[in-house]
Amino acid sequence: MNGGRFDFDDGGTYVGGWEEGKAHGHGVCSGPQGKGEYAGAWHYGFEVSGAYYWPSGNTYHGQWQNGKRHGLGVEQRGRWTYKGEWTQGQKGRYGVRNSATSQARYQGTWSGGYHDGYGTEIYVDGGNYQGQWLRGLRHGYGTRRSATFGQSAKLRPKSHTHASLTSLRSGRGDEENDDDDEKEQPNGRSGFVLKANSSAPARRRRSLSERSLAVKRTLLSGLRIKKQHSTGDIHQRVTSMTGRA
Repeated sequence: MNGGRFDFDDGGTYVGGWEEGKAHGHGVCSGPQGKGEYAGAWHYGFEVSGAYYWPSGNTYHGQWQNGKRHGLGVEQRGRWTYKGEWTQGQKGRYGVRNSATSQARYQGTWSGGYHDGYGTEIYVDGGNYQGQWLRGLRHGYGTRRSATFGQSAKLRPKSHTHASLTSLRSGRGDEENDDDDEKEQPNGRSGFVLKANSSAPARRRRSLSERSLAVKRTLLSGLRIKKQHSTGDIHQRVTSMTGRA
């Protein structure tokens, strides 16, 4: 096996073992202008096990296969740290992801970079969910425990109702803003809130007797009652008719 230094046309360099025109053995490969670096084991041009440093400051220490993160590894991306398994460049099948600035944490199964299967997530305000997941969303059977009102965090903008607070597709760009999902609004708190509508007075439900009386009044209002004549009135009418005859 040969070794030495090789300078690429784009400004990157490689220093280490070389075999059949490909990086092989142990070596260090740096990107153009020293931006980004991989140091570790190589197998005929592909990374096997080592540390990768991106220009953004994100890092990965672990195993590789065919140029993709595969096996066991640790990723540091902004304030998030993921420790666990990788499958063809995506998080999975099992791993733990936690925040360095809060108690936010997820531990469970993954698929395609998303929470998928079964796991437990702890939120910034101390609330948690334990149960089933599907592509980053709470789906199926599970238990959601909310933090007490005094300890709950303020509402965050751009948050989805069922979306995970810590799930991020690992295929996103390295320069993403990791602070977007923790921005706070000045008013309101998360948790369970019951709001009563007191704009209109509550109507009392009528009893059965009251409803029956109302029906009778409705029926009688449409009838015209004819006034009966007394006995004296009848006698006067008969006398007047006799006088005319």
